Amino acid sequence: MKRMTTILAATLLLMMVTGCKKNLTSFIELPEEPEYIGAYLEISDVQHIGHALDTAAARMPVKWENTATGYQFSFMVFTSDTAMGTTSREFTVLTIEPSGYAEVLNLIGTSSKKNTWSIVAETPASYVGKAARMNLGNAHIPEATISSGQHFKGFMVAN
Repeated sequence: MKRMTTILAATLLLMMVTGCKKNLTSFIELPEEPEYIGAYLEISDVQHIGHALDTAAARMPVKWENTATGYQFSFMVFTSDTAMGTTSREFTVLTIEPSGYAEVLNLIGTSSKKNTWSIVAETPASYVGKAARMNLGNAHIPEATISSGQHFKGFMVAN
């Protein structure tokens, strides 16, 4: 809060010194809504992610293909920690479009109740260019409930 007040005061002082009569909001861009990544994920893909968070060991890749969309996914947990009844897992999902273009989602899942995860993005998605498509068979869709229902907007970026 102190930092924001200092920034605002410095901006106002600069405006007064330079005689600027522009609107203050033209200098300070505040996001109006939270940023989301992975909006292209279908509910079945989010169910795969939740199931993998429940079952996959660290550094064990989990791969699946959404035959309806043609997207392929490779999931891996990098860190896993449990403290005071809450489990936290940092993981990455590599998504490959049918065209071969890929991006990486760096996510954090936290859970204090079995089979229930809250997932946020550490950073915006990172485009990685073309990736080799995998030969994957049909994947069984795990049964799971998504709290956002059928209105999944993606994972909110935490910063």
